Amino acid sequence: MRMKRLKEHRRARGLSQDGLARAAHVSSPFVAAHERGLPRNTHIDVAVRLATVLDIPVMELFAAEDIKALQINTEANSTYADRIEASA
Repeated sequence: MRMKRLKEHRRARGLSQDGLARAAHVSSPFVAAHERGLPRNTHIDVAVRLATVLDIPVMELFAAEDIKALQINTEANSTYADRIEASA
């Protein structure tokens, strides 16, 4: 999932890309790339560090439609696992 709301939260906190990057121990180009939506996936540890610096829940970094898709996929995987377990 892309961190589509990173820029919004960074600006709300009055941080520059460089300031956020330093505080979260990532590079400025990393922050810039994520704000442009380039990387498709981010390691959860990095998302947690960014959210911690921004003082927000980690899920706030992601767009609502991405969170909903994740919930749907999780529910589908859970249902599939239940069916396999029941057939065993």
